[in-house]
Amino acid sequence: MEPIGIKNPFPGASAFLIERTESTQEEAKRLAAKGYPPGSLVAADAQSAGRGRFPERHWESEAGKNLLFTIYLDAATAALSGLPLRIGLALCAAVSDYASLLGARFPSPPRIKWPNDLLVGDRKAAGILCEAGPAGVFAGIGLNCNQRSFPRELSATVTSLANELGREVRRWALLELFLELLQSALADPLWREEVDKRLWRRGEELSFLPGTAGREKCLEGDAIIGILEGIDESGSILIRQKNEEKVRSYPAGELTLISPLYKVVI
Repeated sequence: MEPIGIKNPFPGASAFLIERTESTQEEAKRLAAKGYPPGSLVAADAQSAGRGRFPERHWESEAGKNLLFTIYLDAATAALSGLPLRIGLALCAAVSDYASLLGARFPSPPRIKWPNDLLVGDRKAAGILCEAGPAGVFAGIGLNCNQRSFPRELSATVTSLANELGREVRRWALLELFLELLQSALADPLWREEVDKRLWRRGEELSFLPGTAGREKCLEGDAIIGILEGIDESGSILIRQKNEEKVRSYPAGELTLISPLYKVVI
């Protein structure tokens, strides 16, 4: 494990790179146990057991091409409402600002897909996984940076910054920018409004399968067809079902596009 030569705005925090690991989540937990301060992170060139929000989903990444890291945040941060969305806000702003610094433009502006993904158009570029514990929260992030090709089963739904911008990105410069914007997003009293502005497919009719709060793997009943109205103060999604005036709030679940016949397509 070697230090990464970037500025970390969190007081006393460190950033490390490990060539290969099973999971940066576990590496960051070991850092916290050793007494490293909040804001410290571990990135990996490759990980063999990257996890998604659901147990059956794994994060696939070509070694050395992408940003795979976990940042440790303190207990006060863990208690913030809408934490994955705040992190998504910082990530969305970071990739947008980085593209501007390059003088490049995305074909479609990056958007936050509730509750924890970053999309360009309708393709996933990043995922966020937050795991709380006694010490605080461990936020794992996988961001496709310079990977140009993906497994066939993912090629229609996944993208990378390099594919969208037509050029490679400097991973550590982007990570440094993200950390700066993360610190701001965690303290922003208007975070909800800022997330709403960047929310994927807000105001459109989508399919939503409700889940159980705290147990994201549990999806219940039939999909709801409704308008995505935004998020509430807690970070829950707001859906107005078809032919209803009432807006309903859901703390967990899965949001997808639908076809004209209401067949889920992604």
